[in-house]
Amino acid sequence: MEVPERIKTLISMNMLTQKKFAESIGISPARLNNYLAGLSKVPQDISIKIADKYNCSLAWLLTGEGEMFNKERTREGKSPMIRLPVVGDIAAGAPMEIVPDEDPRYIEVSFKLLRYPPPYLVFNIAGESMRPFLEPGDVVVCSQDWRNVDIDGKIMAFRTPDGITVKTLREDYPHKTTWLMPINNQYAPKPYCEDDEEIVMIGILDLVIREINRS
Repeated sequence: MEVPERIKTLISMNMLTQKKFAESIGISPARLNNYLAGLSKVPQDISIKIADKYNCSLAWLLTGEGEMFNKERTREGKSPMIRLPVVGDIAAGAPMEIVPDEDPRYIEVSFKLLRYPPPYLVFNIAGESMRPFLEPGDVVVCSQDWRNVDIDGKIMAFRTPDGITVKTLREDYPHKTTWLMPINNQYAPKPYCEDDEEIVMIGILDLVIREINRS
C-alpha cells in the first residue's frame, strides 16, 4: 500500500469526503485528487500537515511501517476519535442477513480503545447465543485485520449463506476440527473449515459497547 492508499484509509476512517479532507489540510480537492490518483507525489509539507491533523504517525504515512497512530500524543490525551457507521444487526443466534439502513446510525470511538487495526465493521447484537458476554442491543466493533493473531478462543464474525453471525472460534486439535462455539449452552456448536466458501470469517471482535441505566 502506497502513500495515496494510506491517505484514502484516513479519509475512510474519519468518514470524510475528499473535499472535506482537502479543506482540512488547506489544499484544493483537485490537488488532493491528483495525489490520490498518483498523478503527482505528495509533498513532505502536506504529509506533515496530514500527520499532525489526523494524529497519525508520519513514518507510517510515508513508509507504511510502524503503528498507524502517534502513541505519544494518545497518551497525552489527544487520542483520535473514529466515526464509524453501524451497518446493521449481527446475530448471536441464528445467522441473519445484513440490510444496510438508508440513514445509518454512527458511533464515535476513541482509537485508544481499539486493539486491532482498521478497517472496522460495526453491528448491533441480536439473539442470545453469546449471552451473557454479548447481550441483545450491544454494539460491537469488529476489525477486519487479524493478521498475526492467534484466533483460537477469540470471538469472530462470520458471513454465512443465511447472513452474518458471531461465535467463538475453537480449535479441537485432537479431532482436527474447528468449531463455531456459542457461549449460551442452549445453542449448538457448528463445524467450520477455513476453505469453506459458504462460511467466511470477516472480522475479530474488538470492542463491545453496552448502554446501561438509560431508561
